[in-house]
Amino acid sequence: MPGHYSNPVEEHLNVRSNVGILDLSHRGKVIISGKDRTSFLQKILSQDINSLTPSSGAYSTLLDVKGRMLAYMKIYCDEDSFFIDLEPGLSEIFVQALKHYQFREDVVMEDVTERYGLITVQGPQSRQLLSSVANMDIKDMPECSHINLPINNINTKAVRTSYTGEEGYDIYALRDEIHTVWDALIGPIFGIEALETLRIEAGTPVYFSDMDEHTIPVESNLDKAISYTKGCYIGQETISRIKFRGHVNRTLTGFYINGDIVPVKGDKIIKIIHDIEQNVGVVTSACHSPTLNKIIAMGYIRIECNEPGETIYIERDPQRFTAVVTKLPFYTRD
Repeated sequence: MPGHYSNPVEEHLNVRSNVGILDLSHRGKVIISGKDRTSFLQKILSQDINSLTPSSGAYSTLLDVKGRMLAYMKIYCDEDSFFIDLEPGLSEIFVQALKHYQFREDVVMEDVTERYGLITVQGPQSRQLLSSVANMDIKDMPECSHINLPINNINTKAVRTSYTGEEGYDIYALRDEIHTVWDALIGPIFGIEALETLRIEAGTPVYFSDMDEHTIPVESNLDKAISYTKGCYIGQETISRIKFRGHVNRTLTGFYINGDIVPVKGDKIIKIIHDIEQNVGVVTSACHSPTLNKIIAMGYIRIECNEPGETIYIERDPQRFTAVVTKLPFYTRD
């Protein structure tokens, strides 16, 4: 994937002020069909799958029995199947995990990562651009809802997204046709570097970067991916116990960094408590924010230290620099 096409800061600011287009065809994609697909996923995933109707969608997680995330996904409901979008590298893991729980259910799982391409259009002018290209008036849509959108005589699935902090749309089409869609979307393009700074400003965690198989979704502020009323699913006991009887010991939090050093994943977070230095967390993502012109970071910190305004230290031997705790996200359009 191209890190950038021109200046990544300019690409970032184009998305904030106008629109940007990015090829994300490398993301994982899985289709689940069969007459038992809804009941099967309902007892496995953390989201209430029974509540989804055609053209709707939601975030969800696949957990192990201890409530730790094996996958984080967006799931889109179609008439006769579910289309699932995952981080690159997760589709095969996800399918194998589901097959472990399949017994006699009529469920078919297909890894279609290579069958479909994906282009994302992000920015405050994204809907206007798509309406113009498709020659139709696109109404405001809830996040993860989707419509069939004809682009240059190609049938595409357009999904409302917001992981950059701006209004955006993910456009899926058959891989052989995605080039035709790309050619029709006339506008500035951006690369993975700008996507990274955009999503950090928006406080959007990414699997493999900010969470993994050791992370409980509540720690990552992913309540939108969890139904607390649906009943039993894998890992539900742990999630319910945290929600109704206790709390997690750490939470994903934002930090403003003093100075000009950008932290890296794995840097320790130190706080002085009663004159004693204590390791209270770890950095997971960081960047220089083009929008705020500050160095920002996300990471996990113990809940007793996550009060906004608290002073902490980021340590990378032999360096140490000061930071201030802040709420996520760093940026919202509102």
